[in-house]
Amino acid sequence: MHSPLAPEQRTETPSSTGGQKPPVLLEDVLERTRTIGLLDDDLVEVILAAYISKEIERRNPIWIMLVGNPSSNKTQLVSLLSKAADTVMIDVLTTNPFISGLGSKDKPQDLLPKLDGSCFICKDYTSFFGRSEETVKQLLSDLVSIYDGTFSKHSGARGTVRYNASFSHIGCVTPMGLNQRQTYMNQVGARFLTIRVAELSDDDRKKGFVVAWSEDLKERITAASEAASQYVTALCEGIRTYGVQLEPVPAEIRTQLNLLAELVARARGEVRTRSQKFETEDGEVKTFEEVEEIQKEEPFRALHQLKALCRSLAILRGKEGVTQREFLTAKRVALSSMPVQRAEALAVFHVEPKVTAKEGSDILNKNYKTIKRHLDQLAHLGVLRREKDIDGKTWIYEPDPKFSSLILPTSTV
Repeated sequence: MHSPLAPEQRTETPSSTGGQKPPVLLEDVLERTRTIGLLDDDLVEVILAAYISKEIERRNPIWIMLVGNPSSNKTQLVSLLSKAADTVMIDVLTTNPFISGLGSKDKPQDLLPKLDGSCFICKDYTSFFGRSEETVKQLLSDLVSIYDGTFSKHSGARGTVRYNASFSHIGCVTPMGLNQRQTYMNQVGARFLTIRVAELSDDDRKKGFVVAWSEDLKERITAASEAASQYVTALCEGIRTYGVQLEPVPAEIRTQLNLLAELVARARGEVRTRSQKFETEDGEVKTFEEVEEIQKEEPFRALHQLKALCRSLAILRGKEGVTQREFLTAKRVALSSMPVQRAEALAVFHVEPKVTAKEGSDILNKNYKTIKRHLDQLAHLGVLRREKDIDGKTWIYEPDPKFSSLILPTSTV
């Protein structure tokens, strides 16, 4: 990966060099995806941007997890890319999928060399995350090296096998599935951005039922997939032919992205605690969590990821450069790219600018101890600040002033 302080790579867009426009427009794609129940345009655009990032950010392509409840159209979203030229799509990951340890007589079929220059899609990480801890840790450790561009593995049967590969990656997982392994993902360093499929409103759910009963739904799905795949394939062909030229990111947006990257890095940090007990004057034994160690991620990887996302979105949308709209989409992704329960805890500040853990528990209808634990962790990581209430016993939490503009609703900042 190149230095976070390196100058931006600059190339040319097809439109600026007189190249032919893709036969399908982005708005055509979005019109078709809406007819199959994919009503969140930003979500569709992020998935398409992840695909084309393999051409735009060869050294930092986007890896993103699509997180949503079961039956929330995750598979339908990624299947929009099923007909694109460089898509490699699988249902689930097996043990040692990237480099096999089997001997040559067994004709090993390593996956990794097939992924170079592609968009790799795994439709179900949830099943894999449900496997043994050792198996999951090994895969996540492999992904760390693969993300950085080079991966090698030694076995007695094959000796040392090494591949260089760069590819964009989209995975699908449920919130519970991701939460099972989020701690270890944070410990090894987060390579994935995350975007959450929002829970449907009552009105959107009604629209979904109408779509589900459509007689021509299968034909609509095929048309949406063909349009999306045709659009991104043609766009990537144009980029390979003419290059990509984007104006430098404006200073104001750079400052916003730097701050957003710092927020993501802090929120993905690790807080290790141990339980301690003490006895009150009344003889009551109480338990509290004492912080043993705090591991904070530096913001530069997150900045690379968010910058790649903004650049890819700008090109996908036909912009000459990154605008405030791309930043706002990146902000949505960034606020999702932290442990699930921490993201939920931060959601209380959409309702109130200051809360106690009890108030947060009531707002979110979540367990008090769980909410308090995650509010405390965010305070230890510097995302929130806390001070004692007038009674001297109850903590009051609010966003650190540095991050208030990112966490609080715009109207309250």
